[in-house]
Amino acid sequence: MQGSLADAFRIFTQGSTCNTIPRTTWDPQPADTKVEGYTDGSCQHNGSDEARAGAGVYYKDGDALNKAIRIPEHLPQTNQTGEIISITTVAADVDPNQSLTIYSDSKTTIDGLTQNRQRWEDNGFVGVANAMELRVTIATLRKRNTPTTLKWVKGHLGLEGNDKANALAKLCSEKTEQDEVDLLIPPSLCLTGAKLNCMTQARAYKAIRQTKMSKNQYQRAMDRRSTKVNTGRAKSMVKEIVGTEPSSKMLWKSLRHKDFSRKFRYFIWMVAHEGYKIGDYWQNITNFEHRANCHPCGVTESMDHILSECQCPGQQQIWELTKEICAKKGLEWNEPSLGTILGAGLVKPNEQEGRRSDGDARFLRIITSESTHLIWKLRCERVVKGQDAPSPEEVARRWKKSVEARLELDRLMITTQFRRRSLSKGLVERTWENIISDEDNLPENWTGEAGVLVGIRSGQG
Repeated sequence: MQGSLADAFRIFTQGSTCNTIPRTTWDPQPADTKVEGYTDGSCQHNGSDEARAGAGVYYKDGDALNKAIRIPEHLPQTNQTGEIISITTVAADVDPNQSLTIYSDSKTTIDGLTQNRQRWEDNGFVGVANAMELRVTIATLRKRNTPTTLKWVKGHLGLEGNDKANALAKLCSEKTEQDEVDLLIPPSLCLTGAKLNCMTQARAYKAIRQTKMSKNQYQRAMDRRSTKVNTGRAKSMVKEIVGTEPSSKMLWKSLRHKDFSRKFRYFIWMVAHEGYKIGDYWQNITNFEHRANCHPCGVTESMDHILSECQCPGQQQIWELTKEICAKKGLEWNEPSLGTILGAGLVKPNEQEGRRSDGDARFLRIITSESTHLIWKLRCERVVKGQDAPSPEEVARRWKKSVEARLELDRLMITTQFRRRSLSKGLVERTWENIISDEDNLPENWTGEAGVLVGIRSGQG
């Protein structure tokens, strides 16, 4: 045996056990006959809850193994899923004693099955999209006794095999009836978990989180009526603003957007699940029914009311300040509601001619999240801590301070020491363009120069 003891141990394993070590290598034997298969994937309405994916397999005209597979709904409905399933189908259908060459226009899939395979298996496929489908494909390829070659071809350039596989994939993505896809892996080829010596604290945390998310308890939480109502409102508002409705997966991912502060990510996740004890929560608790109401407004409190309707000092003023600062940047302002706030990570401003929109979109996410969280903080100080309502001057000062804190954080993030989390100088400049005070007289390197005082323009709070 080669390697250390850690090479022999895997953690986060699951499924059935086997008395033999799963085979991870194979010794292909020469074959007299060769087969060539073309594969492709397709997806209609990609990225939405109405997405339909398909897989196309083509060998030659009239071949009985040509297939158009409608991906079943329990699998991710993406183009990538179709690409993977089509390769799995070819590897399974062709006689394992025949030499096989598979042509695909998906470099991502081919790289995943070749140069990334060992690393992904060692890491337990933690954080890898389509992990289950990739495991099945790898196991299917290992069943084969003869050489199997994966070749990348550039798609949509008139290559007959690729074009016909693509046509089959598109055809089956329009089918209403789903096809069955065999995802069973023989125990002798089933390698689960991650190598102990490849595990890091961050990867272990992701693996634990991934395991929890696959359990029924987590799925039941996601299917709560209140959660579905809130996410439905968010998706409808995003569709109204940008024209297309995002999928539930896209929405949940957007709640963890890197442009949101950690405190806001926690807050918005709780809001989506109605996790805060407000309003109706208190209605059935004896002697605490009075906590259900917003007494200044005389209505039952709700998160929608707190964030966009309450007449108590703070809420309306903060949104007015936010609207003003967006106008200075030339951004269209959407009236705040629970739906627009939950969908803030997906809303993008209209592109302006000759101007990149990444900075505008980022600024909109920052200003919306910071303003929302400040409104919530002011409400908690007034209702929970019993503090007096702040004056308009105090509200403006705190709002300006929160925005300037994000500006200063952006300046600090322009350094290589943060590696992947670092920000580019250009992105920071585009984010705060037309917002910072005395912008025309600042030094060229104001984003990274120590000692330069930068703040948002006076008059904005």
